[in-house]
Amino acid sequence: MKKWIKGLLLGTLGLTFLVGCSSNVSEDDLKENNWSIEPDEEDVPNMIASFSDHVMTLKVDVDSIESTATDEWEQMGEDFAKEIASEMDFKFEYTLDGDQITLKDTENEDESNDFEVSEEDDNIIFTPTDDSDEDVETITLQPYKNEKE
Repeated sequence: MKKWIKGLLLGTLGLTFLVGCSSNVSEDDLKENNWSIEPDEEDVPNMIASFSDHVMTLKVDVDSIESTATDEWEQMGEDFAKEIASEMDFKFEYTLDGDQITLKDTENEDESNDFEVSEEDDNIIFTPTDDSDEDVETITLQPYKNEKE
C-alpha cells in the first residue's frame, strides 16, 4: 500500500511543461486557490493541492476518476474505492524562500525535494532544482475548477 501511495505521489509529480518567465510567487498566491495537478499517465488520478501557512495537502480528485465498471458489483467496488481515496490525504511541510520551495514529507522527515517556483498565466510551476533525481519531475498547479459546481 505504501509503494502504491508513493507511486501515486510520484505520478502526480510527473508533469513536464516549459517554464516561462519566473516571478516571485508568494504564500498568498499559493493559498489563493485549490490547485489541480494532472499527471501525464492515464491510470493515475488527478490530485488536488491546497496550501496553508506551512503545509501543502494533496488529495485524490475522485471526480477525475472515470468508471470502468461493467456491472453493478464492479460499480459498488469502484464507489467504495473512491470513498476510501477521498478520505486519504498527503501532507508536506513547505518552505518558500524567494523563488525556491522545499517540500518535506511529514511522515518521512528525511525525504525532501527542492523546486524553483514560477508563474505562467494562472498556473504555478514547480521545477526540480536537482536534475540527478529522476523520480522528481516538474509539477504544474492549475486553479482547481470543481466540475460539480
